[in-house]
Amino acid sequence: MNESVQVTVGEILLRLVVAAVIGGFIGFERRTHHKAVGVAGMMLVGIGSATYMLLAKHLAEVDAASISRALQGLMTGIGFLGGAVIFKSGGDVHGIKAAASVWITGAIGLAIGTSYWWLGVTVGVVTVAVLYISDSFPDAVREERREAGVEAETGKKL
Repeated sequence: MNESVQVTVGEILLRLVVAAVIGGFIGFERRTHHKAVGVAGMMLVGIGSATYMLLAKHLAEVDAASISRALQGLMTGIGFLGGAVIFKSGGDVHGIKAAASVWITGAIGLAIGTSYWWLGVTVGVVTVAVLYISDSFPDAVREERREAGVEAETGKKL
């Protein structure tokens, strides 16, 4: 429980940078597909999550339940933030992957903040891979709706 005394400024900086870099990769993938949350937003989610966990670990010296409360509170807050990027347009819902990306970037920051380096890095790599792979296959229903919308606006068939 006495880890915060042993955590150096260099290790704190390293944790924040790693959380930011992983968040940046996830944000870069989202931005390359013109999605709502980009590089800076995801970097900030990763940095913020790691920071809150570092604070919770520091507080755990006098209150062992602080880590549990930090996890619960932060994931609730991250869920709320993710909800802000979800929107409904007619019968279609947009932003689910962006919201999930915000949520998982928060979890990655928490993992790195608690020294689970391998977990944070592994989840980051898997997340980026899943996003790239899933965005490589267009959603046929969404493409049909997009084409129908362009057709209705221009009167020309694509």
